[in-house]
Amino acid sequence: MHRKTLMKGLMLFVFASLGLSLLTASAVACDHPKTAIQARQGILKTFTGTTSPLAAQLANGGIPVAPGKITAAATMTGLWHVKDYYQGDLIDEYFDTWHSDGNELFIDATNPAADNVCQGIWVPAGSLTFKLKHMSWYFDDSGNVLGYVVFQDLVTLAGDGNSWHGSENVYVYDMDGNLQGEYLGDELHATRITVDF
Repeated sequence: MHRKTLMKGLMLFVFASLGLSLLTASAVACDHPKTAIQARQGILKTFTGTTSPLAAQLANGGIPVAPGKITAAATMTGLWHVKDYYQGDLIDEYFDTWHSDGNELFIDATNPAADNVCQGIWVPAGSLTFKLKHMSWYFDDSGNVLGYVVFQDLVTLAGDGNSWHGSENVYVYDMDGNLQGEYLGDELHATRITVDF
């Protein structure tokens, strides 16, 4: 019996250590070494299933959704294929998940070794209109943190719920919170990804 308890304790320790390692790795995963370089060039790379009627209502800007009537058109939640344009040029492309709890996560088309995962938060801003605030750290080529970037998106869901478009403003700050640069007017275009096989 003592051995079983000891083994359970050891397993919990290993899993807790593994979880902490993964959490630390996740924090490092938001390292965007190219951000500062792109900011200096004036082209900033963007980082980026409703389960209940309440979640659908919140995701739809407060418009009531009848139980059993939850459709793609009723919610912003789900998986999206997003293209980000700056001054007419495609500068990023990513898979973006908007969760019903107001969190957002995306993985962009850059090499994972160069960091391609980040997250944000969102709220309804009116009927079929939503605000997304996305934040990320940025680093120099040696891996030293230089500051953080704030992305502010305002997007509108199409009436059929299968696409959205919007604008994005990007603000770059140093570690003391001093504004280092701003890049306004990115255009975002997204299409819903569905389970269609």
